[in-house]
Amino acid sequence: MATFTNQATLRYNGNVVNSNITTGELVEVLSATKTAVIDSYEPGSDVTYVIQIVNSGNIAFTGLSITDNLGAFSFGTETLVPLDYVNGSTQYYVNGVLQAVPTVTAGPPLVISGINVPANGVATIIYVAKANQFAPLGTEDSITNSAVIDGGGITPITVTETIA
Repeated sequence: MATFTNQATLRYNGNVVNSNITTGELVEVLSATKTAVIDSYEPGSDVTYVIQIVNSGNIAFTGLSITDNLGAFSFGTETLVPLDYVNGSTQYYVNGVLQAVPTVTAGPPLVISGINVPANGVATIIYVAKANQFAPLGTEDSITNSAVIDGGGITPITVTETIA
């Protein structure tokens, strides 16, 4: 957690007075996780991802977006993307209640925008990606898929999941 200090200085009639020094801690109230329902893949297989955003504070967060890189990686001078978003697969829940699907741009990157997390609540976003021709196929290979949650005045949160 980040800490801060604060001290006031009062100047009047040529005099200077400093207040006591106060130290505080900035506490993040928004946290997130990303999980693959199945932790392995093969060519053409579907991978279901679940992102949960938890708000432990007493103020709602609105207008959040998720930007998912769909496992993009560098290969020489190219950027390859081993996962394709499966159109129409997004589900969005707030406190366990299914909501209307937010705005989805298939990308890559995949962008899901218009997410709201109520005070002391949870938003859950579920979507499916399909392993494509760029998915590494070696026995030791894996796909590391990262997403960034931002907007609504928050410090961006990065969540990552690796499947083999």
